[in-house]
Amino acid sequence: MARYWRALRNARLGYQEHAGTYPNPLLFVAGLPKSGTSWLESMLSSYPGYQHVTIPEAVEYELRTGGSHDFELPTDLVDRFREALVVSKLHVHGSSHNARLLHEAEVPYVVLYRDLRDIAVSHYFYVRRTPWHPECEDYVDLDVEEGLLHFGRTLLPDFVDWMRSWRENRDSDQSIELRYEDLLANTVEEFRRVADHFGLDASPPTVDRIVAEHRFEAMSNGRSRGEQDEGSFVRKGVAGDWQNHFTSQVKDLFKRHAGQVLIDFGYEADANW
Repeated sequence: MARYWRALRNARLGYQEHAGTYPNPLLFVAGLPKSGTSWLESMLSSYPGYQHVTIPEAVEYELRTGGSHDFELPTDLVDRFREALVVSKLHVHGSSHNARLLHEAEVPYVVLYRDLRDIAVSHYFYVRRTPWHPECEDYVDLDVEEGLLHFGRTLLPDFVDWMRSWRENRDSDQSIELRYEDLLANTVEEFRRVADHFGLDASPPTVDRIVAEHRFEAMSNGRSRGEQDEGSFVRKGVAGDWQNHFTSQVKDLFKRHAGQVLIDFGYEADANW
């Protein structure tokens, strides 16, 4: 809670100094865990005055339930961020309540997607090496195949619903969709699109500088993507790593639960993968 109030105080100080610079004081990012949301949040927070602020209710909900992908935004979310420059990154779903709240408050937002197969792999390695994570005990004794099967039976159906909920309910004028894979492959171009959507300085010097300062190598203490160990928050960050870990049994499970959404979101052309 102390961290929340400290961040909010700094966001209000930032507003006092830079309010006239930006048309949108609140920048909202929705994305599943391990989908690049922290990376995008960090880049957006590079604009002078902005602070990333995580509401305590979402943190408490995640610790209590094991995730915040089905969290409903508090109705006073926008009011509590009045006269503050805030980047709010949350894993919340695109429920009618959440989409309506953002629409009525005229908050611009970005919905960030990632291949659910890569999310599963990243989730497995991260959770089993993170003792404070609510799911650590569920994964710590499972090998990769067992862990991915467990993910497929538990979180995968919810994550499929998460992706569909934002696709169905988001406001196409107030929001843009962004795929992690595109941000990874064309970081400068995709981040410029995000900055422009939020009304931020999207000029080449500014975007190039922010992207250069937030390379994966810089975020992981100088180690390259290939050198990330299993416990690193950033880990590899690559697209398609699932191919190194999926067995035929895991593939079958993911095809049953997520086959169509992988096609709908452009990750596969058909079910023959």
